Amino acid sequence: MEKVDNVENIDNAKKEKKPKLKSIFIIVLVVIPLLILTFRYFNNKSFKNKVNNLLGKLPGAVGEHFTLSSNDVDGEYKKNYLANYFSSLDNEAAADKLYIIKKEDEKLYAEIIRIMNSNSSSKTGEIITLVRNREQRKNLLSSIYDEIKMEEESMFFDEINRLENQDLLITINEITNRIEEDKEFKDNLTEIFSLMNEDKVADILYYLDEPKKDEILYSLSGNKKANVESKLLDKRTQYIKLGDLARLYEVKPAETAVEEIGSTENYKIDELGTIYRNLSVLKSAEILSKVDDDDFIQELFNAIRKQEELIGSEESIAAEISKSIQFMTEYNKKVDDLVLVYEKMSPNKVAKIVERMMENDNTVTQLEIFAEPVYEISDATIVVDVLSRMGKKTLSNVMNYVSTDKASTLTQMLVRP
Repeated sequence: MEKVDNVENIDNAKKEKKPKLKSIFIIVLVVIPLLILTFRYFNNKSFKNKVNNLLGKLPGAVGEHFTLSSNDVDGEYKKNYLANYFSSLDNEAAADKLYIIKKEDEKLYAEIIRIMNSNSSSKTGEIITLVRNREQRKNLLSSIYDEIKMEEESMFFDEINRLENQDLLITINEITNRIEEDKEFKDNLTEIFSLMNEDKVADILYYLDEPKKDEILYSLSGNKKANVESKLLDKRTQYIKLGDLARLYEVKPAETAVEEIGSTENYKIDELGTIYRNLSVLKSAEILSKVDDDDFIQELFNAIRKQEELIGSEESIAAEISKSIQFMTEYNKKVDDLVLVYEKMSPNKVAKIVERMMENDNTVTQLEIFAEPVYEISDATIVVDVLSRMGKKTLSNVMNYVSTDKASTLTQMLVRP
């Protein structure tokens, strides 16, 4: 019985010995090599880099992790290499190269300096001083350059502002002259118009000579060019519209025209200037002779003259209109005076005067516009104008004494527009 127990104990001892041997085997063949490899991995950069490169080829997140680790190791290796290299150079050469690095990457510069400082703080300090001197010298140059450029830009924008805000005619004349005489101004012309207000650009180009206008317009960028072209088209369309209105007012009674274009109630003064420029001088004078507002007339003449100057007109319509107004005003006053005289006379005496005057078609006075007679006044014209302003009752009494033939002719003359 004891023998059996001993056998069982031996078997149990063997069974217990096997796991221990297995553990020892694992420790010797697996754990110890892993520990050695781990120690070498973290203490040998070259070995670590090779391991990371090898494991970086694994798929998925594991490979990506070791790829990043490999790059980190490689980056640290390069930084240490650069730090040692710069430390080996003379101070001036090292400062030149580190100054370039600092301009491009402040963080990399700081890390290289840190490594260099750990190797040689005194030499690194001298190099840092040289780098700072280079920065100060560069900053001074940049500062002076920037200051001059700012002054130039300020002067450039001041000139643009002046061109935008001064009188349009002065601006157009200045641009025209300086294109011919100032090469620098001509070279900057595209940039000037590119930065200028689009409405002002359109105003200037509208009155510039075609070659200069086209040269400036087609030098502008896409959107700017398109916007200015659109505004130029609007201005041309508006001019045509106002010209059409002038043709309508040419045939309207002066009394009606006065109500519509005898003030700035319906149109701006510049628009009225265009309308009156497209009316005949005689019609303009007829309308304005019935306007009592001298300030309005003067403002209108100024607008007309300004347009004449902008288009380079050699003849002054405003001057001719003014002369015609004076002629008509004086003539109308004399006719009104005659009306008062004739209304106090007996109808039969007035009738005799009328008959004699109707027989005289010879010109007694005339209005000349641009040295050409446009309005001739005869005795017949005067008598018709006098009778047309008489009261209906007085006119009727006079007509009773006028011969039938002359009464018929006089009636036709009185109903003419």
